[in-house]
Amino acid sequence: MKISKITDICINKPLKKFANSKSMEFVCKKYRENNSKFITALSVGSIVAKDSYGCFIYVWQNEHNKDIPKDKKKFISGLDIANGSLMILAQILAYMTISKKAVQAKLFDKVLGKYFKIENFQKIQKNMKNINAEEFQKSFDKNKEDIEVAFTHFATLLTTTILAKRVIVPYIATPLADFYKKTVDKKHSKPSHNA
Repeated sequence: MKISKITDICINKPLKKFANSKSMEFVCKKYRENNSKFITALSVGSIVAKDSYGCFIYVWQNEHNKDIPKDKKKFISGLDIANGSLMILAQILAYMTISKKAVQAKLFDKVLGKYFKIENFQKIQKNMKNINAEEFQKSFDKNKEDIEVAFTHFATLLTTTILAKRVIVPYIATPLADFYKKTVDKKHSKPSHNA
């Protein structure tokens, strides 16, 4: 009896309140409008949130780590800030670019387009006696659309997590960290007017 009351107070009621909230209503509306786009945005958003938190934790650890010499802390923290900021920016830009319909269509046609030429499938359809051309076309278009959605989701996650994070960002982050260190060093080396 006591356990069910605790479960009701700690789990059931908060979940019910959350499920009926305005924010959840908004989430459901966006999901119904375009579920694949919503899921892709949610995936990228969660990756960006994780990277933001990770960046904060790395910098905080660097600044509070007694084993790192003071002169090295600025560079290491600068590198982590540059890396984190660039990862977040690169992922958002990659998502915004690849989520455009025209870009998706071009990418799909380039990678998988040759496999989805209707002429190739019409030869197969002629040999099928129990399906007419119109039904076949509808079925073909639906299958192609479903595969385009899956491909877009895959390409977006691949672009944001691998290309942006692991290829582009490392080349830019180190020079930015050097710049950050030099800026901080200049600030600290300026003579104080109070002295």
